[in-house]
Amino acid sequence: FEKEAKRILAEVEKECGGMYETLHTDGKTKGKINYTVWSDVFICPDCAGELVFWEAAVDKDAGKVRDKFPCPHCHAELTKRKMERAWTTKFDLALKKSVKQAKQVPVLINYTIPGHKKRFEKIPDESDLALIERIENSEIPYWFPTDRMMEGKETRRNDPAGITHVHHFYTTRSLWILSALLKESSEITDHVISEFCRFLFQQWAVGLSKLNRYSPTHFSQNNRNLS
Repeated sequence: FEKEAKRILAEVEKECGGMYETLHTDGKTKGKINYTVWSDVFICPDCAGELVFWEAAVDKDAGKVRDKFPCPHCHAELTKRKMERAWTTKFDLALKKSVKQAKQVPVLINYTIPGHKKRFEKIPDESDLALIERIENSEIPYWFPTDRMMEGKETRRNDPAGITHVHHFYTTRSLWILSALLKESSEITDHVISEFCRFLFQQWAVGLSKLNRYSPTHFSQNNRNLS
């Protein structure tokens, strides 16, 4: 089991490792992304300007969200309740139709450089944003579930944000990794080992989803799930 799991990880790393590369702030050294923080985007009710919640409302030093904060455009005093979400429309390659979803943007990348124990952080640069856009516009070559969320108050609580199908809970990058891991697992001839590998990789699904909440005051960012 361990041998097969490590083989699969190596195969997927070879194929998808480039999706998790970022340039160090020196502009030369390549680092490996540990995680990317995404932020909601809102509209100021006074000036209609877009504001990134992470930039406008989060006190980075204290690691807390301010109850009140100024609009970066018109300086009006805002709260999260006062604002409306910003929206984006994109073509969903899996559903073969356009979908409207609450806008989110990457705001922080945590990464590691080979030979360094320390973890580094940076604001996504142009190359990071270009990589994300390229992946988002690519079609994943493996099967993954695209089911509509089942009927129910809780199961469809994210419909207002445009998260209506199972795959919407993932960025394309995370979905690609998971689908590649499951595809490799399904090709193992020993049924028991195949199921063990599939079970292992499926446990990562929650940690890789958009439900994984970022908490700047905690060392580990794994499985800090939203309700």
